[in-house]
Amino acid sequence: MAKNELENTVSIDSIPYEILYQIVSLIPLKEAVRTIILSSSWKHLWTPLQVYLNLDFNQITSQETGLHMSKIISSFLHTYENSYQILNLSLLEPKSLHNKETLFLKAIKGVDKDLYISFHEQTENLKVFSFSIGLRMNKNDHFSDLKTLHLRSINHMAGSFLPALFSCCWNLETLRLEKCNGLHTIDLKGHDLLQKFEVLDCENVESVTISSGPNIKSFVYRGSLVKIVLKDVPKLRDVALNMNDTSAVCDYNEFDSEGLVPLLNSLKDVEVLVLSGWLLQWLDTRGITFDELEFKFDKLKELSWIHCCINTQMKDSLASFLSITPSLESLFIKIDEKWSTISCPHFHQPWSQLWMDTSIVNSNDFQLKHLKIVKFSGFKVKQENQMLVSLMDLMLKKAIALKKMTVAEVENKLSWRVAKVPQSQLRKISSSSRTCYSSGSSLLLSLNNGCCFQLTPLHDNYTL
Repeated sequence: MAKNELENTVSIDSIPYEILYQIVSLIPLKEAVRTIILSSSWKHLWTPLQVYLNLDFNQITSQETGLHMSKIISSFLHTYENSYQILNLSLLEPKSLHNKETLFLKAIKGVDKDLYISFHEQTENLKVFSFSIGLRMNKNDHFSDLKTLHLRSINHMAGSFLPALFSCCWNLETLRLEKCNGLHTIDLKGHDLLQKFEVLDCENVESVTISSGPNIKSFVYRGSLVKIVLKDVPKLRDVALNMNDTSAVCDYNEFDSEGLVPLLNSLKDVEVLVLSGWLLQWLDTRGITFDELEFKFDKLKELSWIHCCINTQMKDSLASFLSITPSLESLFIKIDEKWSTISCPHFHQPWSQLWMDTSIVNSNDFQLKHLKIVKFSGFKVKQENQMLVSLMDLMLKKAIALKKMTVAEVENKLSWRVAKVPQSQLRKISSSSRTCYSSGSSLLLSLNNGCCFQLTPLHDNYTL
């Protein structure tokens, strides 16, 4: 019986390609790529389509280039429409005796109407250029089905024809620009279906503008401090400003911090916000006092504060910002050592005379009446317990309806629930708790003023 079953077993290599394509099409792209290690049959699924283009870009216009690219990419999108596919497009050097080729772009077509294009990155003679794209509702048979477009390492040559090439993606919902180091300025005019726009790690960009985006709900920026202008984005609800590289800030002495006030004003109706911790401190040093602004973040429900460390000045600037978030429900304070370690830059002017020290912060009469969840992650409890306890104390004083406060130490994958210890129970708890941690022990942390907190391990619910 066992022998018959063995003889009837189907080898993975004997599965028809049509079925393999169907299987892979049901898996998200990141997991689907891993099937390449299963067998030669699965590896064959990821064999790229190789296309060679013999054009002299110095002899043709950007419009002619766009027509050639449109035909190639359109044909690529219509091959195996319900499966992943890879395209390698190489250019043959004109007047070359040996047909020397240079990889121009690599494209991956997903099964969810998504297209990822990575251009060959220029490391020498990098040309900076502006990128302006206006999405129109005009139907284009070539790209009308696209819902997600991810463009990586756009170079000067690609930047000359891409805006026209993809301007008629009338179903496009997500547009992402990543590591486009030649980009100097970005200007987007979105149509009614565009919902998400991301700009990630474009190191030479100086300004990002959304001229219009009637239905954009999410905007993500990651990179250095730049001028960001958001116009006509009435439905914007989810924003992340991950300004984790401050190397360019010291060159921005002429950068008017008042120009950031309109940006904050354009974000006042968002519900989810991610901010770099140093940015709030930097705004404070430039004389911007949050509680004196003419607007508040009345609709903000979730705030994430992220930086490589936290000090008293950063804590105070966070507290100042919290004073204009009356509807906040969830607060996440995250320490991530991968972020820039450059401290808040020094400027040729005195710090704001309105700078608030800890005692003033604690005496402010604002209350976070709706704050229910506070999570601290990335803190090293043994080394940073005083700052951590100070933050816990501040949150408990401001959050009158707090339901849950937790601490997660990412490095050791430990997580604790936080509770304040009444003075009447301090002696009883201190006899059974430890001030040094292990995965199975409670912690007792205290401030110099006698305020104490007990951290109880969460064994089955580690969260970042």
